[in-house]
Amino acid sequence: MKLITSENVSKFIKNGKLVLKPGYTLAPSACEYLRRSKINMPANRTNNCPEDKLDTSNLAVVTIQGIDKPGIVAGMSAAVAKLKGNITDISQTILSGVFVMVMVVDISKCQSYEVVTKSLKAAGNKLGVEVSVRLYSIFEAMHRI
Repeated sequence: MKLITSENVSKFIKNGKLVLKPGYTLAPSACEYLRRSKINMPANRTNNCPEDKLDTSNLAVVTIQGIDKPGIVAGMSAAVAKLKGNITDISQTILSGVFVMVMVVDISKCQSYEVVTKSLKAAGNKLGVEVSVRLYSIFEAMHRI
């Protein structure tokens, strides 16, 4: 099984429609790219995209950065879980010893955005990293400008 990601999905778009080849499946990031780009899905699609549109009203973008050391991913993931949040997407890299991670977190079951922000920043302080929490809707609005 070959994976279509947000990075290579454009190679599978012809005349404004997704053309799935046998043996390929869509990663969640590709599904989101297609949804946001309003690309038509084939009627007989065989992929893992949810039928309904993604509700972004309860999503937060969490950015973590600092000097790389063991335990950052585990510590921040545990902090999200403790809040009853769900990581829906995650990416991390290390550039010249600097750790950078971005998580998209569903906070619909969390107490509040304010509690999430305060708790994740506190977890970051314990790990020695900087944490930024923003509502996903802010990124959507910035992208429309």
